[in-house]
Amino acid sequence: MARSGIVLAGTVVLDIVHMIERWPEEEQIAFVLETIEAPGGPPHNAAAGLVKLGADFPVTMIAAVGDDAAGDTFVSKAAASGLDLSGVIRVAGRSTDCTHVMTSMATGKRTFFYRPGANGTITVEQMLPQDDAARIYYLGSPGISTSLDAGDGWRRILRAVRPRGFKTAMELCPVPPDLQRIQVRPCLPLLDYFIVNDSEAEAVSGVAVTRGNHFDWNAAEECCRALLDLGVNDIVAVHHPDGAVAVRRSGEIARAASVNVPQNEIAGTVGAGDAFYAGMLFGIHENWTLVQCVALGNAAAATSLHSATTSSSIRPWAECLAYAKAKGLRAIDSRRV
Repeated sequence: MARSGIVLAGTVVLDIVHMIERWPEEEQIAFVLETIEAPGGPPHNAAAGLVKLGADFPVTMIAAVGDDAAGDTFVSKAAASGLDLSGVIRVAGRSTDCTHVMTSMATGKRTFFYRPGANGTITVEQMLPQDDAARIYYLGSPGISTSLDAGDGWRRILRAVRPRGFKTAMELCPVPPDLQRIQVRPCLPLLDYFIVNDSEAEAVSGVAVTRGNHFDWNAAEECCRALLDLGVNDIVAVHHPDGAVAVRRSGEIARAASVNVPQNEIAGTVGAGDAFYAGMLFGIHENWTLVQCVALGNAAAATSLHSATTSSSIRPWAECLAYAKAKGLRAIDSRRV
């Protein structure tokens, strides 16, 4: 029987998203206009995105939360979105990791305040799939699990699943660049798919992919090739608000500008990168071309902008693509092509 499905494992959090009028100076006040609690963390966000896109293959999440009220909220809201939570561990006596996301209404930029909890207890054995039925194993994210960050835990997980026939992927989160490079570079030869944003790409590869806050398309392609040279086995993609570049070891290349989402439709940007990853994973699982994968990644990211949470506004994949077609794509700066 052909393998089918994606297992998504690693660190999850309860996102507490505060929509603030602006980012204040120290010792000054800013008003919180709205607060929304929602499950978060890369494995959850990508899994929820796959479900929202209409995946007709199994989507399984492996993670740990505490036995506190935040854990109850995480579980109840994740279950309501249709996720299979049989792989979620409730850790007795530990709090659930929480991220307070401060989203400035003035700029759209996000700042994260992270409170560690149950992620610091997870073990290599707990993150392994129960069977070998799925095609892809996705792991995220180094830098916020003290138990896995120490003792080579991330590589040990990947080394355990690859001989079992899984294609492997890793997603990152915004930890300091030096820590990101130290944790992630040794994992690259154990990865088939590596999809990152511009700052993560630069931290791991050492290749800058932006100039003046704008995407440098040629530099992004160079960065993808550098990450392949560092060991990624199949696909590297770098995404940015301007668009995305992906390169396959076989030589296949895709470049696509982002969807031209009107400013008045943007409720928040938290989770846009996870939505892009979900779109890419969906296409990869379904054996789409690289161009088609990037197009769906951009389209899924665009629809994710319609809510303040990570995945609640993502649409079925065909509707995402139809939305992207209706809105059109941003113009590509020819000076950076």
